[in-house]
Amino acid sequence: MQSAQIFIIGGNQMENYHSDDYAAGCCACEDKTLEAATGLTCADKKNIFTRREQEVLGKIREASRLAGALKDEIRQTDERRREAALLELGHLRQIRGELEQERLAAAEERMRMLGHL
Repeated sequence: MQSAQIFIIGGNQMENYHSDDYAAGCCACEDKTLEAATGLTCADKKNIFTRREQEVLGKIREASRLAGALKDEIRQTDERRREAALLELGHLRQIRGELEQERLAAAEERMRMLGHL
């Protein structure tokens, strides 16, 4: 018998079908940990993102939310406040670029932990 897990990422929906044959264990493999140094269990493989990636993505979402609010403010405010908001928006863009580099590094780390690199 098969069951499906539904994941929604960035508005896209993905279904992950898996057999219930492994319901007694976490999956088909016999490994108790993926890597002794990290202490990751086989069940950790079922997470799409690592904790590090989740934290970085949360920071990216927050920066995007703040940037959206600043853009609204820029459209609706006087010239003096607009200049300050534009400077703040530039700073957020710089932070967003740094967070993107961190996101890529975290994704590469996940791929290494899974043995793909």
